[in-house]
Amino acid sequence: MMQAEKKDMKNISSREIFLTFLKIGTFAFGGVYSMLAFFEKELVEKKGWLTHDEYAESVAIGQMTPGPPIVNTGICIGYRLHKLKGALATVIGQAFTGTLLAIILAAFYLKTRDTLLLKSVMKGVGAAVVGLLLSIIYKMSKNTIRDYMAAFFALAAFIALALFRLHPIGLIAAAGILGFIVYRRKPV
Repeated sequence: MMQAEKKDMKNISSREIFLTFLKIGTFAFGGVYSMLAFFEKELVEKKGWLTHDEYAESVAIGQMTPGPPIVNTGICIGYRLHKLKGALATVIGQAFTGTLLAIILAAFYLKTRDTLLLKSVMKGVGAAVVGLLLSIIYKMSKNTIRDYMAAFFALAAFIALALFRLHPIGLIAAAGILGFIVYRRKPV
C-alpha cells in the first residue's frame, strides 16, 4: 500500500486526533508492538499525517522514554501534530477504551481463568500476537535498515538483548552514540 500524501498539520484538530487515537485504542489488540502496526497503518498509510521517517522517530522516542512505550509514542505523535493539545488528545483517546475494558476483563478473568475455554482462547491470541510482531519487524526493517551498518546495529542490538540480556536503555543510548559517530558525515 502506498503512503498517503502528508496532510497540512494546521488542518488536523485535537478532536480528529482524539477520535483517531480512540479508534486505535479501541481496536488495536496485542500489546505495544502489535499496536505499532495499527499506528503506522492509520497515521502514515491511511491518513498521511506522518511520513514513515517521522513515525519511526516517534517510535524510537517512545521506546527510550520512561513509561509505557506505546503511550509515549502516541504523545510524541500528538505533540508533533498539534502540540500540547495533540499530546493530551492522544493519551485520553488511546487510554479510554483500554482502561475501561481492562477493569472489566480483569474481573472476568479472575473468575474464569481456570476454564478450558479461556485457556484455549488465550493460546490462540498469543500465537496471533507473535505473527503481528513478526509483521511489524518485517515492515520496520524494510523501511529502516537501508545499509550494512544499520543491519549491523539491528543484529548487534538483538544479540545484546536476547543473548546477553543487556538493558534496552543502554542499548538505545549506545546505538545513538554509535549512530552519531557513523552517520554524522553521511546524508541520512
